[in-house]
Amino acid sequence: MGTSRYTRTGKWRSGKQKSRSNRQKLPKNTPDIEVKINRISSKGDGVGLANWGEYEPENKPENKVEIYIPNTLPGEVVRAQPLTKIGNRLEADLLELMTPSLERHPPECNSFSSCGGCQLQHMSHSAYRSWKQQSILDLLHNSNINILDFGGLFTSQDQKRRRANFKFKRTKEKSFIGFYASKSYQIIELDNCAVLSEALLATKELIRDGLDRIMPMGITAAINVNHYENGSDVLIIPEQKLPDNTEIELASWASGTNINRVSLVYADQDKSRLLYQNSAPFIKWGGISISPPPGSFLQPTLFGENELQHQVFHAHKDATNCLDLFAGCGTLSAKLLSQKVRITAIDSHKECLEAYQSGYRNVAQDNLLKTETRNLIEAPVRSEFMKDFDGIILDPPRGGAYSQIKQIAQTNCPSVTYVSCNPYSFIKDARILLDAGYQLTHLSILDQFSWTTHSELIGNFQR
Repeated sequence: MGTSRYTRTGKWRSGKQKSRSNRQKLPKNTPDIEVKINRISSKGDGVGLANWGEYEPENKPENKVEIYIPNTLPGEVVRAQPLTKIGNRLEADLLELMTPSLERHPPECNSFSSCGGCQLQHMSHSAYRSWKQQSILDLLHNSNINILDFGGLFTSQDQKRRRANFKFKRTKEKSFIGFYASKSYQIIELDNCAVLSEALLATKELIRDGLDRIMPMGITAAINVNHYENGSDVLIIPEQKLPDNTEIELASWASGTNINRVSLVYADQDKSRLLYQNSAPFIKWGGISISPPPGSFLQPTLFGENELQHQVFHAHKDATNCLDLFAGCGTLSAKLLSQKVRITAIDSHKECLEAYQSGYRNVAQDNLLKTETRNLIEAPVRSEFMKDFDGIILDPPRGGAYSQIKQIAQTNCPSVTYVSCNPYSFIKDARILLDAGYQLTHLSILDQFSWTTHSELIGNFQR
C-alpha cells in the first residue's frame, strides 16, 4: 500500500498478533502420525488427511481430519507429531521425511528451520513459482473473477529486500535482533538471509551493536529499516518507556555510523521524533526527488517498485486527470506527472503528502499535483467528486477498500488500476467493480516476498 506504517487507529504497529482463542494444546505423549501430503495451504504448510482420535482407531474416511505440517511438499509421506488442535484440524511438527518429493530443495538460509520470515525455502525454484502463480489463479477462478489478459508472475531476485521490520529485545545476557520464529514471539537472530539485501543486514548489525550498549535490560522494540538511495532510515518503536538520557545516547551512537536518519516513536504517539540525521533520505520517481517521513511505506524491492510503476504508467499515460488513492508519497503516480497528467493524491498521512508535494515543487512550476489529507477507510471519496477523472489508481491496506470501491463503482471512470497485497480483499473489491459493469482487462502477480506465501496483485479494470 502507499501509506505509512502508521495505522488507521492512530497507533504504530508493535508487530505482535492476537493469539487464537480456539487453540487446544495437545499432550506431549500424543502419538505420532504417518501422513501423505496432498497440497500446500495458503500459509505454506503441507496438508494431508490423517486418522485421528483415541475413539476413532479405524482407518475410515469419515474419521480423518486435515493435518498441517510445515516444511513438507505434495506427494511426500512423513511422520509428524501433532501439537495443536484448532477446530477440526491439527497442527504438527515434521519428525521424519519418509518419502521426499523430487521438488524438495535445500534451503537458501541456515535459519530457515527456525525463522518465521520464510515458509517455502524447501521448494525448488520452479515448484515455488508454479505454486505461487497457480494458487492465486485458482483463488480467482473459484471466486468467478474473470481475467481477460493475464500478465504472468513477476518475481524479485533473492537478497534484494530493502525494507525490514526487525524485533529487538534486551535481556540480562545480551541483545537479540531479528525476526519472530513461526507462531512464536521468540526472536531468531540471522547470520545470513536469503531475502534481505547486504545493506539491510549491515544496518541490522550496526543497530545491534548500538542498542546492546544503550538499551536498558527488559526493553523490547520494533525497528523499522528502509534503505533508500542514499542510505538507511531507522525508526525505533519501543514498547516500554525509555530512561530520559537514552535518546541522547542513541543520537550520539547514530552520529558515529553511516545510517542517514534515526527517529523514535512510542506506540501510543502520533508523531515520531528525530534523533539524528546526516542527510535526508530520498528516493527518485520520474525525475522527482522525494524525502519520505520516518516509517513511510517503501515497496520491498526496487524491482517490484519499477514493475508496479511501469504497469500504472502504461495504463494511465494517456489520461488527463488521475486520482491516486492511498497515495503515500506518490509511488504509483509520480511518473505520470512527466506526461502532464494531472494528479490528485489522497492519503491519511499528511507528512507523506507534504513530502510528495515538496519534491514535485522543487522541479516543476505548474499545478499538476494536488493533495488532500483524508482517511479513505472512514471517509471515502464520493462518486460525484470523481466524475471528472479519467483514471483512478488505488493501493489500499490489506483489508482492502470496500467503502471506497462502492463509490468508484458508481462512476463512469474508464480505467481503474488496483494494487493489492491481499488476494482475498482484492477479490471482494473486484466483485463490486465487475458487478457494476467493469471488466478485469489485465492482471499480473508480483512476488516481492521471496520464499513466502505473500503475493501482490495489480489489476486494471475498464469500462
